[in-house]
Amino acid sequence: MVNRSSHAPQEPTGAGVAPSGVGALVLHGFTSTTASMQPVADAVTAAGFDVELPLLPGHGTRWEDLAATRAEEILQAVAAAHRRLAARCGTVIPVGLSMGGALALWSAAEHGSPAAAVINPGLRLAPGTVLTARLLGRFTPTWKPLAGDIAAPGVTEEAYPVTPLRAVVELDRLFAAARSRMPQLAAAGTEVLLMRSAVDKVVGSRSAALLKRALPGQVTEVVLRRSRHVATLDYDAPLVAEQTVELLRRHSHRL
Repeated sequence: MVNRSSHAPQEPTGAGVAPSGVGALVLHGFTSTTASMQPVADAVTAAGFDVELPLLPGHGTRWEDLAATRAEEILQAVAAAHRRLAARCGTVIPVGLSMGGALALWSAAEHGSPAAAVINPGLRLAPGTVLTARLLGRFTPTWKPLAGDIAAPGVTEEAYPVTPLRAVVELDRLFAAARSRMPQLAAAGTEVLLMRSAVDKVVGSRSAALLKRALPGQVTEVVLRRSRHVATLDYDAPLVAEQTVELLRRHSHRL
């Protein structure tokens, strides 16, 4: 079952009955929507696992809404989605693309998940990005879109056609929140599946390198050689789904 955050919170099926099984908290990227992660959610559901697929605050409506959204609102929405899934599943494994990857790591640390899967995660903006966004924001509210970095022809990402500059500042705060949890993930021995495109025009390789340095021995890296940033909609989408399902299966066997 795929449950989206627009739905009312679900309670455990029986009073006094502890939730069991494994579920995936699936998180989309910056300016995008749940559509970018739907193939992953569908594969997880088909494999028999529960899924929570929230549409994050400020997304899927108008870019002006994202411009007005604070980092704390997004973190609160992720935490609420994690709690909803935890009410149905004994183990929650966050899975995220790009910004969603940072949120997946944050959520895994926040709630003590044994593992997380991240696809081309963003953890640090390029130097000078925030300063540039602040300066440009004095003259224009938006910049060119970040979405749509896909190698497969004819495939489009459902996302805003522009990037709200105010939201870039909040994105930096989200990345900082995720980075601050790295010591916690290291101490807990949290397993991280890193799926990284060989060519990524959005986040490059800096964030993946940071993750591997922060969690030595805990990161399993899978290089996606045929896809770009939005790998969940690209040539390697089946591999991303397969690796994610395999991670969930491994942890279901440990229960």
